[in-house]
Amino acid sequence: MASILNYILTPSTKDEIIPNKPLPLSKGGKHWIHITAENENQLNVLFQKHKIHPLTIEDILNPSSRIKLEKFPNYIFFIYKGFYFDKSQLVSRNFNFILTKNQIISITLDYRETIADLIDNWKANHSILAQGYEFIVHKILDTETDHTLAIVQKIEEKIEQLEDQIFNNSRRLDISYIYSLRGSLQSMKKGLIQNKEVLESVEAIQSSFFSDEADAFFRDVRDHSIKILELVDSNIESISSALEAHIAISSRKTNEIMKTLTIMTAIMLPMSLIAGIFGMNFKHIPTLDWEWGYFYSIVWMIGTGITMYWYFRFKRWF
Repeated sequence: MASILNYILTPSTKDEIIPNKPLPLSKGGKHWIHITAENENQLNVLFQKHKIHPLTIEDILNPSSRIKLEKFPNYIFFIYKGFYFDKSQLVSRNFNFILTKNQIISITLDYRETIADLIDNWKANHSILAQGYEFIVHKILDTETDHTLAIVQKIEEKIEQLEDQIFNNSRRLDISYIYSLRGSLQSMKKGLIQNKEVLESVEAIQSSFFSDEADAFFRDVRDHSIKILELVDSNIESISSALEAHIAISSRKTNEIMKTLTIMTAIMLPMSLIAGIFGMNFKHIPTLDWEWGYFYSIVWMIGTGITMYWYFRFKRWF
């Protein structure tokens, strides 16, 4: 089972957060604090010295909080959305960041591999924080963006498989799964657009909290988000086109079946008429006592059917 991550990190140290004790303010240098939020009481205790607004804590604890950036007198708060697959279902998850003068505080509601990899390998990663805490933020956002790109590429491969099934008239085609994929992509598109807006807002405030060197890195993450957004749009269009093709193929197949059944009905109708005439209970019916009358009626039926068949072919009705 994944562990809960609560750490205070500097370029030279990595210490676990002491429960039920307020987080220290940075007196110099750069600090990265990561918290796995459990409840409101926990955050209220930890943030006693940081004067974090109650609405910020409310947004942190709400997994459905909208992606945004908010400015407060003593800190900047923003939310970034990451994506992952859980049993073939696309799930989104928020990354919360509080920026103060010398500290970056990241808060999540559960275990995140992106952050765990940084903390677990802190001896190799401490130099990132030494450059500035903005580079920790960039590392997290960049890794999550790469994960999102991998997810979109995986969805693109599934769409190609579905297209092959559609054009091969595969019986294994699951239409509900196609609609589910499209819904996932539309949800992802909405999140990516909001992520892009947040990154643009981060660039606008970078001079206050980030170094000029970090600006290029955040622009790179934004450019990757735009690239992913374009790929998502392309995949949505591909799914829509595939569904239209499926509907067209299904309609054509249905029309072919109905045409065949109509032709068969039209051919059988005169046969039924002839059989009905010869089956009428009248005393005097021509050929009724003829020994070859039955066979004559059968030949008449078959001949009429063949004649009508070739008539339909001549009229190019099928």
